[in-house]
Amino acid sequence: MNKGIFLIFTLAISLSLVAKEPKQEKELGWHFYQDPLEVEPPIKEEKITVSPIKQPEKIEINTQWLKENLPKLLNKAMDDPSEENLANYYYAQRLAIDKATDFGNNTKEFFMFEEALSEDNRRPTQASALFAHKLNTQDARSKTLKSLFSKAGLWMFYRSDCGYCHQQFPAMEALARVAGVDVLAISIDGVLLDKQFPNVKHVVDPGGQLSRKFNISITPTTMLVSNDGNTFQPLKFGMASGSVLLDRALYAAKRLNLISEDEFADSQEVKQKSVAEQKIEIDKSELDKNPSILSDLIRAKLQGTRLSTTGKVSK
Repeated sequence: MNKGIFLIFTLAISLSLVAKEPKQEKELGWHFYQDPLEVEPPIKEEKITVSPIKQPEKIEINTQWLKENLPKLLNKAMDDPSEENLANYYYAQRLAIDKATDFGNNTKEFFMFEEALSEDNRRPTQASALFAHKLNTQDARSKTLKSLFSKAGLWMFYRSDCGYCHQQFPAMEALARVAGVDVLAISIDGVLLDKQFPNVKHVVDPGGQLSRKFNISITPTTMLVSNDGNTFQPLKFGMASGSVLLDRALYAAKRLNLISEDEFADSQEVKQKSVAEQKIEIDKSELDKNPSILSDLIRAKLQGTRLSTTGKVSK
């Protein structure tokens, strides 16, 4: 009895162990094929790009815009003069006029206090300053002419049968009498007019030597000639007034170095102030960073020139 119970107990334990063992897969032959398991691809996360809100483009209605578009607005208004087109043109024109007015008003105020650019420095415009300037210029001009004609004189080539020469003599006599100019009248045909015009010195061109030397082909011809005869400059072919001859004599004297640049400047009613006589060079990078460099440089040059109604303070 006991032996039977033991056998039943043993059999039960064996069956329990067998049940717990994993099933062994059936061995497959060499000819067996099995489809691979399908693997689902990973889900890509889509990046959502948020576009920035586009701001409306703005246009500045400046001078450049007006230059480009006023003609277009005008053409459109002329082709189709509707109320809208006319308004578009004339209001744009009003803006342009106001900009120009603002520019003019500010320019006027700018020149009030920017003395270096004042045209009064060349020649005064106010009555009292202009009168004083003229007196000062006349005095300086007289001194310069006196200096010039101590080194040179005027030679006038003439023919006795030249009617224009006869009419030119009164001006030459006035220069000799009033301005103290040494005038030499040279007859190229050998006939002197000293009786008719005795207030200037007359000589005959011997054998036409002087006429050939100075290449005289027409009469009257007036020249500025140094006292030694080596330096000369033709002033006028044909008739000319005394004032024209004196003006040209001053320019010729400056060219021939018979007077200095300062003497010439003092004799001129309109003062020449130029900043273009010398080359101006500025470092490009510095000028790009500070455009005022150019105006400061030119201002300094102008402030160093002589002004029309001012005197220098001696230091």
